[in-house]
Amino acid sequence: MHARIFLIALCQVAATAWPVDGSAAEPTGYSITGHVPGSGGAWDYAIVDENSGRLFLAQAGVTALDLKTNGITASLVAGKMTHALVSLGDGTLAVDDSQNKVITIFEGSSGKILSTISTANDNPVSGVHALDAMVLEPKTGLLVAVNGESGLVLLIDVKNSGVAGTVSVGGHPEFAAADGTGKVYVNVNRGKVSEIVVLDIASRKVVKRVPLDGCEEATGLAYDRADKLVLSVCDNGILKAFDAGAGRVVASVAVGRGADAVMFDSVRRRAFVAGGEDGTLSVIAVRSNRDIAVVQTLSTQKGTRLGAVDIDSGRVYLPSAKFGPPKPPIPYPTVLPGTFEFLIAAPH
Repeated sequence: MHARIFLIALCQVAATAWPVDGSAAEPTGYSITGHVPGSGGAWDYAIVDENSGRLFLAQAGVTALDLKTNGITASLVAGKMTHALVSLGDGTLAVDDSQNKVITIFEGSSGKILSTISTANDNPVSGVHALDAMVLEPKTGLLVAVNGESGLVLLIDVKNSGVAGTVSVGGHPEFAAADGTGKVYVNVNRGKVSEIVVLDIASRKVVKRVPLDGCEEATGLAYDRADKLVLSVCDNGILKAFDAGAGRVVASVAVGRGADAVMFDSVRRRAFVAGGEDGTLSVIAVRSNRDIAVVQTLSTQKGTRLGAVDIDSGRVYLPSAKFGPPKPPIPYPTVLPGTFEFLIAAPH
């Protein structure tokens, strides 16, 4: 995952939970209402799992946060360089590890490991992002995982614990989102030039490439099912909205720089972008595919670049920390011991 000036492993945001259409009163704004101290160092994607009532964070394994008590369970699942988490919808989750190219399936309530799936034979290129973002494609039931080093997308059959196929998209894929009808959208970072690649998972084919003009180093991605909008954020402080139905980019919105995820609340119709360079949370109202605008910029902390939203409460959980100088050979700033915490931004 992209972390140009921050950490490594570094983690959807998110991964982003599957959208649930609904309705709620439109928030008047968001405030930081809580700080939940934790432990550990560098992190990557976070996800809220409704089945267990927990937030899970890739953090050299898996850290769990109880959304009712704010209790933290460190090292719920052991790991080395974990990046993405996906809820499989039945109380189990998947987490990937780029160091050993393994995907681990575990119980959300207990952390019990149910199976491990090796991708090494089909995933030859190694590196920090040899396994990075993942998303469940519900129509085929396949878990889609990306190698951000090689531009390879792996299709994982969880039931049979194996790789069912691969698709090459090129560049450095960052994040993926599924539309529920068999298509998966992937942010592909090509440095100064970025694009959204549309995959048909059943046919294992790239069916469309959408250039993102003015987008440098695309990172986070989320899908708004109600409006068929793909929301893509860029490191240089731009959010692009691609209307999948119309087949064109319909909005370009200025947000905080250095973001690594787009979080989307399908109930309150809000998207969130945590700008790590600026230390801000951009709150974006998505009222339709023609009405997309930043309605609030909330101060957070520098280095806070992703998180996850709990659509039941509307709260946004943002992993955060203070940073020190890099420790060679890793070029990214390091998390200062004892500074890791979750910031909680709540609607009002």
